[in-house]
Amino acid sequence: MALLIYAFRDNNGRWHGDADVPLLNPAEEPGLGQLTYHPVPGTPETSSPFAGQTLTVLYGVVDLETGPVTYQLDTGGRFPASWHVHTLLAAPRGAALAHQDLPGTREQTPCLETTFTDNNSRYVLTGIRCDNGQLAVEVTVSGDQDEVRAELCGAVSDNDLQPLARLLDAASRGLTAHAASSAVPSPRTGAPWTPEDSARLAARFRQERDFGVLSVEFGRNRGAVFDELKRQQLVCAPYQQGSAAPHQEPAPTTSPILKERRLIHRNSHARWTDEDDKQLSQRCAEGATSAELSEEFGRSKQAIEARLLKIDATGPAADEARLAIL
Repeated sequence: MALLIYAFRDNNGRWHGDADVPLLNPAEEPGLGQLTYHPVPGTPETSSPFAGQTLTVLYGVVDLETGPVTYQLDTGGRFPASWHVHTLLAAPRGAALAHQDLPGTREQTPCLETTFTDNNSRYVLTGIRCDNGQLAVEVTVSGDQDEVRAELCGAVSDNDLQPLARLLDAASRGLTAHAASSAVPSPRTGAPWTPEDSARLAARFRQERDFGVLSVEFGRNRGAVFDELKRQQLVCAPYQQGSAAPHQEPAPTTSPILKERRLIHRNSHARWTDEDDKQLSQRCAEGATSAELSEEFGRSKQAIEARLLKIDATGPAADEARLAIL
């Protein structure tokens, strides 16, 4: 639970993230600010579809996982973003096809499904048989809040699976060996950071988010790497339950954004109940459109689509929501 940027609106007026997530203090209103997103040149973030845009952001104390980077608002204040928002800002979209968009896939139960959890990340592989005999394979990596951090989709034959597994294993070993070869031979835990090392760490962090890789590369433990990045205000420590939040520039307490949203959508930012999810899933399966569901449930179309994906609903509105994120 932290004061986070949890949603943003792009130049086309479309909201992204979790615009309808409930604030932990119902008496408060969400903060509203502007963020001009200028990724560092030469980093992967420059391929983001939001690069160069001035975004309208919502921030508040919400129960979402904190991402690794803080963002400086044009209107003042530095805030971390949720992992969902950070992923949307940092990564290009549309690079992979979802299995339902591959030619010849059927709407059916996966014939291949395997999953495991490692380092608080959940890895899921599913395969659906296509009409041409191939497998439409989808691999997803999600965090402990069920947010998707990475995905890989494509069509392969059954005979390709084992060679592909060996290829991925070889790639993993190669990357590990490369990181080890570039590591500083002797650990320097406890040694002061030189200005050169600090600048190089900041540059590498914009390219490499894995603290394990950075730890090996700089010959320091993960805690030392994290502390130095925190000192440079490139990351922030997640708030602990019951602990006081670090001092932030005060958020506006009379922001009209929530009141304005509820004039249009009466249940904006309200928590979803189990009964809400059940009714939403049922109405979607009956063929209700996103617009109809928005009117019935008193929430924005974006909030409806996000919830349909969250509960894995079936129906035309859910299909439309899945296509919208490609």
